[in-house]
Amino acid sequence: MKEKSKVVKMEETAKKDEKLTYEQLEQVASNLNDKCRQLYKQLQDAQAVIAEFNEIGMLLAILDKSENFEIPFVERCAKKVQDIITKALDASEKQEEEKES
Repeated sequence: MKEKSKVVKMEETAKKDEKLTYEQLEQVASNLNDKCRQLYKQLQDAQAVIAEFNEIGMLLAILDKSENFEIPFVERCAKKVQDIITKALDASEKQEEEKES
């Protein structure tokens, strides 16, 4: 029911054709700017996650075809995968500890 009342209020406001004051426009612009920054940050975070998944995929493919690469290189790739997984596990453990607190 609350959604219907909001729709009615918005329609009533739209029908009045009132112009916004300068201060109201500044507030709208500020809100839009804040939302834009939040969305940009989320986009950057998502791109970082995608890049990490791509890197893990590439490293696992190298490990899968390790016979085609030199042993030191394969060992570096294995170490890198191990580091990534350890970092993820540590972050997961921290989140669980924070939830328990």
